[in-house]
Amino acid sequence: MSEELCHCGKPLHYEDPEARAFVERLIELKGSHTLITVAGRTWLVARHYIALHGVKAAELPTLGFKEIIVR
Repeated sequence: MSEELCHCGKPLHYEDPEARAFVERLIELKGSHTLITVAGRTWLVARHYIALHGVKAAELPTLGFKEIIVR
């Protein structure tokens, strides 16, 4: 079985096992990605990435997440 990777390309790199368990429970309930909308643009962003790196609105266009059209 291969290790799950963060969007940054590294294996999931949580320092706190409780934080990882929390995010994994959230993913079970809500899915692995969430929508983030900034200034009328929307991206499908990985929850693990958010937990491990945070997200700055100005960086979203450069992070490589899929931009989607929301109607």
